[in-house]
Amino acid sequence: MRVIRGFIMVIGLIGILVIVALLMGYYLFSLSPQIKTKMIPVAVTAEAAQSLDQKLKSVETQIDEAVAAGEDREVTLVISEQEVNSKLIEVLAEGELPLNEVLVNFHEGYFLAYAVVDVPGVAAKTGAQGRIHIVNGDVKIVIEDFDLGKLPLPEAANNGVEELLNVMVRLRLADLPLEITDIELSNRELIAAGLVKVVD
Repeated sequence: MRVIRGFIMVIGLIGILVIVALLMGYYLFSLSPQIKTKMIPVAVTAEAAQSLDQKLKSVETQIDEAVAAGEDREVTLVISEQEVNSKLIEVLAEGELPLNEVLVNFHEGYFLAYAVVDVPGVAAKTGAQGRIHIVNGDVKIVIEDFDLGKLPLPEAANNGVEELLNVMVRLRLADLPLEITDIELSNRELIAAGLVKVVD
């Protein structure tokens, strides 16, 4: 009888510890990530979102003209932090992304991103810090830190987010006859340069 009582007490204690761990995890998950404290709010405007649309359209036109002329041509795109955030807020308002809130900052050589993901129960507050490199003409995003609330995450979480972002970027650029030659993050701007490659 004593053995059964001891066994039941051990099971009960394990159950209590599991419940406490779940509650702590839920609480940490709901907090804002540490990365958010490093970020600077950005004023968003409809004009800045339109400016980004015009810049992207201009680059597309330059690419089309280079292809039509059959000549390799360099193109450059300079995007400000305000333009990116304004466009993201515009897209959020249209309900095209499963996000409630988003903020991006460009610093000297690296970026910070914060997003509140719309998930059932509690909103997932995420933060990321990373760099953008060019490897053999391909854009490669390197995530140095990824936070989900204040949950302690393994290094594998950084790698998983990094791989997901890189797949998304590759899919977006796959149809463009463009080799990215340089990307810089500086003075609150992202400066990208590329070479339109015309196939003979």
